[in-house]
Amino acid sequence: MVELIVQIVVITLWGAMIAIHTRRLLRLARIEAPVFLRGRELRQNLSRVWWWLGREEFWRAVQIDGMRCTQITLMLFLLALGLLV
Repeated sequence: MVELIVQIVVITLWGAMIAIHTRRLLRLARIEAPVFLRGRELRQNLSRVWWWLGREEFWRAVQIDGMRCTQITLMLFLLALGLLV
């Protein structure tokens, strides 16, 4: 039971991080998500997203949140290990 709870929390944590940074990327590129995949400006929208993926400003926040998620994941595993032993 503890393993299942830990797995759900870790998956939720990493999924939330991916969703937050995808939304942030689209906001930085000034693209509305529902309009992103349709319309005449698809190539221009993809070009702006690709440009932001190459910028340090975007990746700095992703790296900080990635390290935070890794830290929380390790703490959860240690907590689960302590509960099982």
